[in-house]
Amino acid sequence: MNKKSTFFYRFLFFLGLIFIFYPNILFAADVTIENEKIIIPSDPYFINQWYLQKIKATEAWSQIKKSSKVVIAIIDSGVQIDHPDLKNNIWINRKELPDNNIDDDNNGYIDDINGWDFINGVSDPSPKFKPGFTDSGIFHGTVIAGIAAASGNNAMGVTGISWQAKIMPLKALDDAGGGSINNVIKAIDYAIDNGADIINLSFVGLGYNKNLDNIIKKAYDAGLIIVAAVGNEQEQGYGNSLDIVPLYPVCNDGQDNENRVIGVAAVDALDQKTFFSNYGFKCVDISAPGVNVFSTLVYSPTNYFNEQSFNNYYGGYWSGTSVATPMVSGALALIAAANPSLTREQILKIFYDSSENLNKLNPNYLNQLGKGRLNIAMAVNQASALLKNNSSKIITAPLENYLSLLKITDQNGIEKNNFYAYGNKFMGGLSIASGDINGDGLDEIITGAGQGGGPHVKIFNKQGELIGQFFAYAENFYGGINITVADIDLDGLDEIIVTPASKHAPEIKIFNFRGKLKKSFMAYNLQFKNGVYVAVGDVNGDGRNEIITGAGQGGGPQVRIFNTDGRVLSQFFAYNTSFRGGVKVAVGNIETNLKSKGREIITAPGNGGGPHIRIFNNYGNLLKQFFAFNNNFRGGVNITTGDINNDGIDEIIAGAGPGGAPHVKVFDVDDKIKIIGSFYALEETFTNGINVAVIKKY
Repeated sequence: MNKKSTFFYRFLFFLGLIFIFYPNILFAADVTIENEKIIIPSDPYFINQWYLQKIKATEAWSQIKKSSKVVIAIIDSGVQIDHPDLKNNIWINRKELPDNNIDDDNNGYIDDINGWDFINGVSDPSPKFKPGFTDSGIFHGTVIAGIAAASGNNAMGVTGISWQAKIMPLKALDDAGGGSINNVIKAIDYAIDNGADIINLSFVGLGYNKNLDNIIKKAYDAGLIIVAAVGNEQEQGYGNSLDIVPLYPVCNDGQDNENRVIGVAAVDALDQKTFFSNYGFKCVDISAPGVNVFSTLVYSPTNYFNEQSFNNYYGGYWSGTSVATPMVSGALALIAAANPSLTREQILKIFYDSSENLNKLNPNYLNQLGKGRLNIAMAVNQASALLKNNSSKIITAPLENYLSLLKITDQNGIEKNNFYAYGNKFMGGLSIASGDINGDGLDEIITGAGQGGGPHVKIFNKQGELIGQFFAYAENFYGGINITVADIDLDGLDEIIVTPASKHAPEIKIFNFRGKLKKSFMAYNLQFKNGVYVAVGDVNGDGRNEIITGAGQGGGPQVRIFNTDGRVLSQFFAYNTSFRGGVKVAVGNIETNLKSKGREIITAPGNGGGPHIRIFNNYGNLLKQFFAFNNNFRGGVNITTGDINNDGIDEIIAGAGPGGAPHVKVFDVDDKIKIIGSFYALEETFTNGINVAVIKKY
């Protein structure tokens, strides 16, 4: 044992004494050992959870402890949902009303407040103590749930890898630990449809089943992360190679190296493969400790015949790849919480790249224990570092009747740079956007002249130096243009998307950074010449950007969603159909989770409308709404989105329209609506509206 470990266990000994004499104390100790900061939670049985130091959870907690927005579906033998160390983390189906015998959310399950029991067809997903039950069968699901996400630092019992993650209990195995593939399939389908981000499968079976493969593909295609045990072989004394005898669901990896399922092998305290753990070049992706694991237990003395062995809510010591698996599920939840902007693929790359190689300690199993042993601290550090490298700033410009002064500021209006886009005489206002259009790894600033100016697109670096320009429409057109920037054709370069602001057919044009026209189509009827507002983003989660339009001043509040070929995918009205002030649009990652779901559509009324910001999904379902300014204001609102506070989730930036002060507000809308930035972009007497945009990688 090294010096660091000796100190650590001495510290745990004294911590244990504190809990003996002061059992109600609640704190998380902050300790630094050899320049590594570790967090020791107040949970008294933490001293029994040796594996938490091994996988660097204690160091990871100094970065991130909770992942309360990540839902882990525990498909197993049931979870005791009223367990004192689990009940606060049990998932709640907020679309369902309890105990009314009605399927309120129309998902096919009545009163499924906390999950479902697919064995007995009831809403309570706890173990049932049916005749034939076994200790391991009754305990199993609750043990797994506690390892992944028992409440941490609550001066009670144990701590999970994530101190707060949502546990979705789905009972697909009976009280003896057995079950049918059909019930597992139903449980996976439920997890997909009801918002799970991670699916934990701590069981294996023999024989390929096409229907199981199909449902795992469905989960993978929906953006979920599926984690499964590689299985144990104890009768012959040693694990088997999954290359020779594949097991399922861990080997349901699909075709073309998709690797749909993360297979988890078990190692011991010395990082050597446990004698029972299966292994292989295929199906096995990562290793985690799988011996002598202490966790939450089911407590129900009225149902249990041997009270002596079942007299509390905690116990051990459990071994198997089953208990290694939820360590991975909990770790993935923390990585996602450390940087909510990460995609599933980015999360998994960090997860694998941060693992510790096991080949030297396992010469007989070279590269057959996955990428290595789980290291949560390194993973969350990498995720956090990526988040810190994002440094978005706000760009402001006058909407009309002012010199073409463009400013770059932080969320409090502290200026970083400014320059004139069209000289010091043009007074027509600006449309602004940013993106990496030339592939240099930095965002450029793109401007379009407002009404009264020609259709002149200019491209600047962040220092305000002109690096490109072109005309988007005929040079004698003076109706102004709107612009946005995004990668339309998935070539790694952002394109410039331009629409007329007025006095022109509603033609959307897509250009590369050199001004070469790549595509064009009509957003509305050819006769409509009142302008088009435009935004771009992946709103349906298909991995490609869609083009979203709002009708300009004089048009109804109709929002349309197009694919990049100009085909209408869907449309809806953002406000009352009688409103004719136009509708501004933006796209953002407003409500994020692990799944690669679509971005949200944000709308705001044009001039003449109140400051009523609304957030929709791609089906036109209203998710949230609020007033950006005083609800009596009728100048409309200009909007954009961007991750201003580096939390991995986009904020909404609003600039007041004509008639109001040059007020810019930054709203965090992920949970509750709150203002995190507010400033005037120009002198207080200016009342002709402020356009807003965001520059990333500043």
